[in-house]
Amino acid sequence: MEELEKLRKEIDQLDKMIAELISKRQGLSYKILKAKGGKFTYDPVRESKVMKKILSYDINSELAERIWRQIIAFNLSTQKKLKIGHLGDDKFSIAAYESYFGPYFKIRDFKNVTKLVEGISNKIIDVAIIEKSQFAPVKVNSKIKIVSEFPLNEYFYKKKYLILK
Repeated sequence: MEELEKLRKEIDQLDKMIAELISKRQGLSYKILKAKGGKFTYDPVRESKVMKKILSYDINSELAERIWRQIIAFNLSTQKKLKIGHLGDDKFSIAAYESYFGPYFKIRDFKNVTKLVEGISNKIIDVAIIEKSQFAPVKVNSKIKIVSEFPLNEYFYKKKYLILK
């Protein structure tokens, strides 16, 4: 029993350290926004680089991606409330949305891929999340770009998702 208490105490200390480091990271994120002159820039390329670096560390990649996606999404939400679109009839895209962006943003349902893409083009939404296979056959406005893929290493419910901007 003594060993169990000792191990639990060690976990408690690690939890405190993790919480302090997350708080410090959030503070740096705020400083970055100030260094940008207060201008919000959603930078999925930078996020992807951060994620790939994190995934190179000695940690389970699925766990790491989910944790860091939430940290990044929360930091984004303190800068701007993105309007995000998805296909309304796809429960898995809602789950992917929450895993990628967290519960911090407004989500808007679209009835089909064409309307979703039009939502980005017409600035009704800032970004969209869509299952990769649903996007492939659609002719896309050349201004719409695939800016990220989720998840990076695994599959989410046996699917890959695209983030469009």
